[in-house]
Amino acid sequence: MAHSKRNTSLPHFTSYERGLLRSQWGTQRGVIGRDSFLPFASCRLCLHPARAPVVACATNGDIFCRECAINDLLAQRQEIKRLDREREEAKKRLAEDDERTLEEARERELREFELVSMGLEVAKHKSSGQAQNDNHKKRKAEEATEALAAFKAREIEVDGKRKKVFELDEKEMARVAREEQERLKQELKKEKSESSKSALPSFWVPSLTPNTDPNEIAANKAVKSAPVCPGSTDEHRHSYSLKSLVDVHFTEDKTSDGSMARICPSCKKTLTNGLKAMLTKPCGHVICLPCVTKFMTPHDAPDPHATKEEQEKTAALHGLVLCYVCETDITPRSSTDNGKESGKKKKKDKETIKPGLVEISSEGTGFAGRGGNVATKTGVAFQC
Repeated sequence: MAHSKRNTSLPHFTSYERGLLRSQWGTQRGVIGRDSFLPFASCRLCLHPARAPVVACATNGDIFCRECAINDLLAQRQEIKRLDREREEAKKRLAEDDERTLEEARERELREFELVSMGLEVAKHKSSGQAQNDNHKKRKAEEATEALAAFKAREIEVDGKRKKVFELDEKEMARVAREEQERLKQELKKEKSESSKSALPSFWVPSLTPNTDPNEIAANKAVKSAPVCPGSTDEHRHSYSLKSLVDVHFTEDKTSDGSMARICPSCKKTLTNGLKAMLTKPCGHVICLPCVTKFMTPHDAPDPHATKEEQEKTAALHGLVLCYVCETDITPRSSTDNGKESGKKKKKDKETIKPGLVEISSEGTGFAGRGGNVATKTGVAFQC
């Protein structure tokens, strides 16, 4: 008879385990209420309304206070430099360990040569196991076969006779020396690992727990090369820099209670999480999405109701996107790089803020239609 709360053999979850899966195990999801959302244009670092002048990430529209953004950039730059120093020190320690291992391998090779010259190699082979002796003989036979094949490949035919050509190739000598050094290092590492093994492999005992080299972990650890935007998520990470920050200029108006509210300069609506706001780059004005669609859509054909003189004046503006506030040209332009530009110019163009429109990121409103109202915590589901 299977006990529902103590079952460990069924291939499926019991009713009790399904209850644990909903309450404790697996991925937990919860609906966030309206009170947990940040108001519109709040700083993603200090969580307060962004103080003027406001700066925003040009790629994703995340709002920060200027002071908070600069402090975060400095802190991330210092952390990147610290991790780079740790990685370089770990690589240096690994190089020192390799040099020490190589020196031990050279000393061992010299010692073995002296033993062979004194006729003590037989005793050494007798003391070692029969399996190790067979492996040694097999490896020697393979090396002799490879050397013979390489030697025959250097023969040439002169007057119907094959003559041997002796060449001293530096690359070949370096390759052979490198392979020999790697073989000796691998043998030393294998002997050290075998000597450190206990007679009873009790890996759960703290003194016998296997460990890894911390220097190797630090040397191979991936280090980010640029600061990561604090407003990015784990699924969509993006970097930002001081040059990519855009100054945001909100249009403000007094409300009925005397406080200042940020509004759209066209329709005078208060900008909230429920109204999508667009940021113009590089001028930094904020306009709601309906007004952008209505007033900032480029037109290729001239206005049929305008006079001929007005049509001639506005002919140069056809197909351009102009800011509603300052009439700055914010038409997105694709890079026309033909491979002839220098590296410095390419880097400079990459760092400059490209004109265009970007949606200012905001959290949800508490309703399902506006999104962003579900928090997820990933966990592991298993049977008890």
